[in-house]
Order: sequence, then structure tokens, then C-alpha cells
Amino acid sequence: MAILKNEYPILEFDTEQNAVIMPGHHSDYHFPQKAVMLFMEPEIQDFVAEHECEIVGTFINVTKEFHVYKTKINDIDIAFVQAPLGGAGAVQIMEQLIAGGVKEIIAAGCCGALVEDTEGSFYIPTTALRQEGTSYHYLPPSREIELDSQPVKAICRVLERAGSNYKTCKTWTTDGFYRETKEMVQYRKAEGYSVVEMECASMAACAKMRGISFGQVLFTADSLADIESHDIRNWGNDFFAAAMRIAMEAVTDL
Repeated sequence: MAILKNEYPILEFDTEQNAVIMPGHHSDYHFPQKAVMLFMEPEIQDFVAEHECEIVGTFINVTKEFHVYKTKINDIDIAFVQAPLGGAGAVQIMEQLIAGGVKEIIAAGCCGALVEDTEGSFYIPTTALRQEGTSYHYLPPSREIELDSQPVKAICRVLERAGSNYKTCKTWTTDGFYRETKEMVQYRKAEGYSVVEMECASMAACAKMRGISFGQVLFTADSLADIESHDIRNWGNDFFAAAMRIAMEAVTDL
């Protein structure tokens, strides 16, 4: 094992997988093999109330508690949990799920559109640009990360069965929400990125290092397609519940 040193700390990487603090060190949770991470809240509470889901774990941090629930989809046990905004927070939850026995994860959440499209359009990332920090703690430096093909195919199958239109895409993962400048947006669009979000590259890197399957279903909320006018639309609020169900079905299809 070795540290790959660099003048710039963000590009330094330690090949050692064990750390001083390891996920799962404070609990003996045993989760189903399949899990869904959801970047939403009211929709989770509505689902829990409707289906009387069991709490099978709780992750506590300094700002809130994240309950892990269990339900059955297509007669298969799955865990599901709210995911916090941003790659660093989301990966902490992902690490705890993996430590509890999860092997397959599908995430669902909204994104910003970089191309002209309607609100609520589904996009399935196949490649993520690593313009954030968390992924560099899990994999050596690279410009992009490729997502696993099997979760991508599972999400696509579910959308096709539902008769929903979708596109596979390259996504721009950033941790600088207020640094999406006009020039940077133009640059990313020219490179072929269709959407922008804040977690995909981070989660994909963690999954690769830990040896689990990961995929993500995104739907468009706001739009940056016209760089002269940020269109917030309705922030995708009408599509969160549908994305949750797609993710739940997709993880059972793996």
C-alpha cells in the first residue's frame, strides 16, 4: 500500500482501503443486500406511512438522524434511506449501508438540465465528471468515472416497462453549486454533459472501491440550458415520487 503524492492535495491518493475510522464501527446493523438512496424527504415519509415500513437502522450525525427503512418490492427485501445533498454526505451514508451488508445500490434524485428538455425528464448517467472532492479519496485521479453497466441496464428496463422516455448521459458532478458560471456551463455542454448534479461521481467511486454495484436515476428539475436565464421551473417537485418507485424497482431487477 502507498500514498500517491502530488503538489495538489486533492490529487493525492492512498491505496490503503482500511482507515483509522471505519464505517460500521459503532453498530451491528444487518441490511438487505439491495438498497435505495433517495435525495428527497416528504416522498419517503409518505411511502413509510402508506406501507408501514420497519426502521432497521439509524445513522446519527451532528445535524440529523437518517432512518433506514425496510420494505418489499416485487417480493424482494430492500432497504431505503434519505441521502443528504452533496457527495461527501451521501458517501457517508453509502459507506454505512455497505458496512451493514448492502451489495447493490440505486440512487434517485433530481439534476439540472444543461440541454433543452422538459422538467421531469429521466436521465441515466453512464459517465460522471469528477469535479468534486470526495471521489479522489476513493480512486486515483482521473477526469471521469464510468458507471457499472448492469445497474444502468436495470434502470433502463424499468423505465421501458413503464413506457417512460429516458436518455443515457454523461453527467457533471460538482460540489460548487454557486460556481456554475456561464463559461463553465458552456464548457461542460461543449464536452457533451447533459445534466449537472452533486453526488454521482462521489458515490460511483465509493462503490467501485468497496466492490459493490451502483447506479443512479436522475430527473431534470431546474434548467441551465439557457445560460442567460436560470429557469428554476418547479424544482422537479412533481417527479420525486416517481423516481423513488423507479429506483426501488430497478434495484430488484439487478
